[in-house]
Amino acid sequence: MISRYILYFIILSFVGYIYECTAMVIWTGQWDNRGFLFGPVIPIYGAGALAGTILFQDLIDGETVLQVFLISMAASAVLEYTVHYAMEKLFHAYWWDYSKSPLNLNGRICLPASIGFGIAGLIIIYVINPVLLPFLNGLNDTLADVLSLICTVIFTADLTITVSALSSFSERVEAMDSFINEQMDALVGSITDESKGIGKRFYSAVDKVEETRKRLISDRIERAIGPISSLHGLSLSKIKGFTGRNAARLNYALGRVKDRIRRIGKQNER
Repeated sequence: MISRYILYFIILSFVGYIYECTAMVIWTGQWDNRGFLFGPVIPIYGAGALAGTILFQDLIDGETVLQVFLISMAASAVLEYTVHYAMEKLFHAYWWDYSKSPLNLNGRICLPASIGFGIAGLIIIYVINPVLLPFLNGLNDTLADVLSLICTVIFTADLTITVSALSSFSERVEAMDSFINEQMDALVGSITDESKGIGKRFYSAVDKVEETRKRLISDRIERAIGPISSLHGLSLSKIKGFTGRNAARLNYALGRVKDRIRRIGKQNER
């Protein structure tokens, strides 16, 4: 059963990816490579569908369509809020933001998205599960074990790439931040000594500090993101933003990474 659970999780994670990307095309008119991982899977869908199927399938079998919709809607809202909060605390980053959507709660969930997930729950219960569950249960045990092992290896590799990209990016920007602070402390100290008691020279020195700070930030960010591979860059491009102490610097650097990925994409199209 573990092998079949893994296969169910991967398949529904892929279905969730297709659902998210299609919804974004309908909503915004643009394709958006959604999700947390590099590959075409969104684990929150697989986890939610698997948990719902295991825990609530017997309960849902006796409910009306409206009741199934409301259960799916409420459960998805709790799951989405919890996952968003946990990932924000763990990685100091977030991959979706509903702050501009109507009836949102801290930008983590919103009513339109929850309604969409309620509809997705209906599709899973009444369309996907009646076909997928018998198919998985009918698989040869050895085949199920092999397929689940392959999926686990690929999923683990994808997760490793994503976490590695995120941690190395944060470390590079934090190191850059420390370097800039050291350089600016030294610069401010030297300028303060030079400009003591001289008004015009002091204000000129302030401008010099600001110009130097901007130049240092631009230079160090380019050095920080320069070694980032295209694979890591694609993983980072899925992040919507960072939170915490270095959020401003991280978000600025993230914007530069996304700009580079877009330029590479346009060059490849040519």
